[in-house]
Amino acid sequence: MSIDEQTVVSRVDRVSINELRIWVRAGWVRPAHGETGPLFDEIDIARIRLLSEMKEDMRLSNKALAVILPLLDRLHQTRRELRVLAEAFQEQPEDVRKMVTSCVYDKIGNPKDANADQQAPALPKVKSGDEV
Repeated sequence: MSIDEQTVVSRVDRVSINELRIWVRAGWVRPAHGETGPLFDEIDIARIRLLSEMKEDMRLSNKALAVILPLLDRLHQTRRELRVLAEAFQEQPEDVRKMVTSCVYDKIGNPKDANADQQAPALPKVKSGDEV
């Protein structure tokens, strides 16, 4: 469902048309372009709410938001990539998973080495749709 600017402002507390337009010009929100102007979807609404909360509740300036938003976007992209990697890992035969797990522990250190009484944790199993 796509909604216009006026509907966005009525649905999201503490956001003005002017501020919304600033965020769109800055590229922080990327609505679709309709015949009558920008059209926002639910993901845009969630991002607008996040921006509003960071600006109002955390009292972050636009300069701070300009630094934080790309970092948040990169974090979310990394999480998506890790989820795909974990799913691909789980699809491999057990011997391949053990070999990869062993290689990982060789590179980062095996928690078993730090405390001989504790068993090393297995790499996590991730189901499709789970957050990493």
